[in-house]
Amino acid sequence: MIPLTHFLHEFYLEPVINKRLNYRFETVTTDSSNKKRIVEKSIIREVEFTNLGQRDELFVFDVFTARVTLSSNKTIKNERLLKEDIYAFDDIEMGVNDKGEISKVYNIKEMQYRWKSKMIELKVDNSGYELEAFFDEISDVMNDTEKLLFYLNSKNMFGLYFHGLFGKNDMHVVPKKRTAAILDLDDVLVTEEIWTDNREPSFVIRAQKTNDIHKNIESTSDVLKKYEGELRYNKNNQLVEAFFEIENENLNIKHNVLWVG
Repeated sequence: MIPLTHFLHEFYLEPVINKRLNYRFETVTTDSSNKKRIVEKSIIREVEFTNLGQRDELFVFDVFTARVTLSSNKTIKNERLLKEDIYAFDDIEMGVNDKGEISKVYNIKEMQYRWKSKMIELKVDNSGYELEAFFDEISDVMNDTEKLLFYLNSKNMFGLYFHGLFGKNDMHVVPKKRTAAILDLDDVLVTEEIWTDNREPSFVIRAQKTNDIHKNIESTSDVLKKYEGELRYNKNNQLVEAFFEIENENLNIKHNVLWVG
């Protein structure tokens, strides 16, 4: 990890416009709650970002998930449903504000229609409580704008690309602080501390520490062992790669994003 002694006084980040960019998103989850049966699961999404210009003071992007690949050291239960969970949000026309936060979904009606059609299709060969619970979970997000935006802005989805750090980042007061929720840990809240490295355009993000001998990281409930990541850019304001790692006693989550063309 980069030492926190390298700072820029100011870093201005703008979204890349008038381009189509391809990225590889991977989330690797290691569940060690059962020490005799540690489960590692990888989800890879191949995602295409196309800038469509500006509308109502928002940057408009079409975000298309072209392919999803799942792998695990154990048998993946309900693999098709896991993929359908991701594909339910596979083609989104979204508005991003000047901070780099997803603040509007323009094609929500179309997404809801596609999801209703997919539920009908899945019911042909599937049934049971788990299927209905799966339907309810996706529908709950799809039909609630606030929940949908929270989900899309999470690190599980596009929160390492649209991360809320666009615009002027004044480093005279460091670190920059903000509250973040961890989706995989029942929305546990932490205070992120953000630095800018001066050797290359990049952000270093860590959680605020605590003096409590029983808790290394300050959070609303969960005892976290690790919460840190980095976003690396080139001189043209294009995200080159990003990674983030979150860990508690039983779960380790690694998010990785790589520009592939």
